[in-house]
Amino acid sequence: MMFSDPQLWCIVLSIVFISALIQGIIGFGYALVAMATLPLVINFREANLLVAFSIVLPVIWIFWNYRQHSNLRILSGAIIGSLIGLPFGMLIFTMVNIDYLVRGTGLVILLITIDGFLQRSSPAAESDQQSPATLWSALAGFCSGFLAGTTSIAGPPIVIYAVRQPWTQDQYKGFIFGFFILISISRAVGLSLMGLATSEVLLTTAVIVPVVILGMKLGTILGPRINPVLFKRCLLSLLAVFSLYMLIMGSPTRADSTELKVELTKVPNLNDQIRP
Repeated sequence: MMFSDPQLWCIVLSIVFISALIQGIIGFGYALVAMATLPLVINFREANLLVAFSIVLPVIWIFWNYRQHSNLRILSGAIIGSLIGLPFGMLIFTMVNIDYLVRGTGLVILLITIDGFLQRSSPAAESDQQSPATLWSALAGFCSGFLAGTTSIAGPPIVIYAVRQPWTQDQYKGFIFGFFILISISRAVGLSLMGLATSEVLLTTAVIVPVVILGMKLGTILGPRINPVLFKRCLLSLLAVFSLYMLIMGSPTRADSTELKVELTKVPNLNDQIRP
């Protein structure tokens, strides 16, 4: 996975930086933006692995700033649901055709952008705070775990649940990033146990992680200075375009590494047949 093309490196690092910047500004979106754009330049499975491994340390770093607002009791429902959904998602990730995964990811992103456009900017909070360990919390955790396993996009379901709760901003971030720590570490461990944490993947991740941290740090600085409504509209519009492209085009016609190896092994055999 260590890319030999410098231009490809620049594109990948730029995508990762912008995705991390968005995460720092609005609190989520790293995997969402990265998985909407990275598959345009690299293999979908490679993009999935890079996002899964590169998000672990940055999420821990962000959560450290909100650790006092995180409560395990509040997270319990979502945690239980995610631990059930994550293994199913990782199983699907290893079995389903890449083209289906790309189109499915595009559909998920499109539905999320539609929900983002329709959602009120300041929804009225309910008078009574909902019980955190409810069925809805567990269901949101399950959906986030499943999406994390298949596409690395864990944020949307749990974010949609969290923004509809009568919580303060710090409580919201403590809940979200506390959940992200669990889901990102669980997914990284699961992928490692499945033998997908190869030396090339880890080396590439080691190069990307500092860029992710830099982007998130800059995002936390710029966040209070940017109009969140305008920024959200522009982001949703771009995501809608990317999701439609993924949904319509599917997997790019790019040879996987395994396919390339097969082709290379066939060449000597063909040459041997030509020889008299």
